[in-house]
Amino acid sequence: MTAPRPALTGITRLQAERLIEALFPAGATLPAADVQAQLATVDGLLQENAWLRRGVTGLLWWLEGRYLLTHGRPFHRASRERRSAFLRAQADGLVGGSLLRALSLPFRTAYLLDEMNLARVQGGNAVCPPASIEPQRWRQQVSAAADLSGEQELECDVVVIGTGAGGAAAAWELASRGLAVVLLEEGHYHDRRDFTGRLTDVIPKLYRSLGATCAIGNNLIPIPIGRSVGGTTTINSGTCLRTPDATLADWRNEGLAEFTPEHMRPWFEQVEQAISVQPAELRYVGEIADVVSRGAKRIGLTQARPLQRNAVGCDGQGLCQFGCPTDAKQSTNVSLVPRALESGAFLFTGFKAETLQRVSGQVTGVVARGKGQDGAPVTLTVRARATVVATGSLLTPNFLRANGVRHDKLGENLSIHPCGAVMGWFPGSNFRNGQMIPQGFGLYDLKEQGLMFEGGTPPFAGHGMLNPLQAEDFVRMTERYQETAYFAFMLKDSTRGSVRPGPHADLPLIRYSLNSPDFERFKRGIDLLARMFLAAGAREVIIPGLTRMTVIRDLDELEAFWRRKPRPRHFLMSAYHPLGTARIGATAESGVCDAEHQVWGHPGLYVMDGASVPSSLGANPQVTIMALAARAASRLADRLLA
Repeated sequence: MTAPRPALTGITRLQAERLIEALFPAGATLPAADVQAQLATVDGLLQENAWLRRGVTGLLWWLEGRYLLTHGRPFHRASRERRSAFLRAQADGLVGGSLLRALSLPFRTAYLLDEMNLARVQGGNAVCPPASIEPQRWRQQVSAAADLSGEQELECDVVVIGTGAGGAAAAWELASRGLAVVLLEEGHYHDRRDFTGRLTDVIPKLYRSLGATCAIGNNLIPIPIGRSVGGTTTINSGTCLRTPDATLADWRNEGLAEFTPEHMRPWFEQVEQAISVQPAELRYVGEIADVVSRGAKRIGLTQARPLQRNAVGCDGQGLCQFGCPTDAKQSTNVSLVPRALESGAFLFTGFKAETLQRVSGQVTGVVARGKGQDGAPVTLTVRARATVVATGSLLTPNFLRANGVRHDKLGENLSIHPCGAVMGWFPGSNFRNGQMIPQGFGLYDLKEQGLMFEGGTPPFAGHGMLNPLQAEDFVRMTERYQETAYFAFMLKDSTRGSVRPGPHADLPLIRYSLNSPDFERFKRGIDLLARMFLAAGAREVIIPGLTRMTVIRDLDELEAFWRRKPRPRHFLMSAYHPLGTARIGATAESGVCDAEHQVWGHPGLYVMDGASVPSSLGANPQVTIMALAARAASRLADRLLA
């Protein structure tokens, strides 16, 4: 069998080799990077991503030119020491630092996912996936595009596009009512045999665009989303919180009168029972719970306790974001999708929904396409009485727009729960990062003010990606992995962004600029976390930024940091809960969908996912999305069965 041609060749490959040498010199415990092994991993990442390959190639030539202009010779011909020094000097620049960070991303990924490096920092968690799993009867109702050919046609009552929190909950409810349901999923059905814990293996399988989905504005904010059966529920941290009563009150004030706590309670209870919601066990949260509780108490915060999670029997392997290797986490691929199939639904994987079908203005199904036997195109036409779109807030608007839906609010109203994190260095500690629940502990004191503190222990890759340093500085920080405590918060944002088609179907154009009131609360979250870690005894508190890290050793240095009036781009932000881009509303002017989740002016077309959630929640959204979808699906079933 012929080996695949390397993604980087010729002078570009030599440039990449010299960059790896400069990025990852030897540290105290980590040796210098194995250049050829790292290149092999990078080749694998770039092989099937032409846009990423072109971007890396262009940035390698930018680095060559930048060095040539300042030093009079190409980057790849300089000594390793000079190359490393140049990278450190570039790191602080707004433009140069951002471009260098973008260029180094695939190389850092290869370095941080290296099995030997994981072993050296005790960040790995050996997983022995089963060679086989017990065959389930419902598996007979799963068909992959690769096993089909030509043109296929089906008829059903409801076709559901997407298998994440909304799509799976809707399909389960509809199928359990006796309706004929077809589920379509662009990704594949992975199970415990695939959840190996090897990130180079699972990230391409489970993450859309390798997790590179980002919002752009007054900061660059990653918003990773999933692509497999289970969607983003397969790669989330498992936190399960109900919609806050105050948020439901906001919806009622906007005319959605039914959404009272009493009305939603049975839907919450149904979902929580189905996905086994319970508090995280403290023994699997780890030492971070003691540090956070101690520091919080000393600065006047008292509501510290384990988070509610959907992980019955969790043994704390720290791999929630990469597919649970024990099936303890009840993501929809192990909970609601099997329940829907047991109730008679059929699932087709590897199919991307493309074109809605219509008859006299009524939506009557969808045409989806995939790669069939031997990679040949296969078309699946599903005719249905109702079509449910559940591809998520970042993809649903563009799908609807491409299929003729026009509405002023389509793709608008995007909320994302911006997240900030602070690190505390506790020399001599061992937080067992990567081997505990990634997000198992919370602080609830400021929840009503829109600040929800959540955290645990991050994977080694997360530790490295939070580190914007370069060369020796990067390696030194990376080696502190097990001595570093993490905690974070998410913001109930009043900022609203937008989603439009981007350069690639997997990379929508997401615009989001944090407004002033939200930024003030964001800074308050950072300040409280820094004070908490100092009170708990941290020798250093690290505030990560997009291009630099601020090190705080005492309260005077913290006050000096705030006197410098940092801007949003000076902080490292992330987000995980995009909502609202096809929101429900009481009128056609206030929402893309009505209160029953049917798209205004498009009979037979429904949205039941994060896009239909009316506003920011201030709580992790999967229970809300599932409850709203189950409620809407029940109403749809009533109409179809009448």
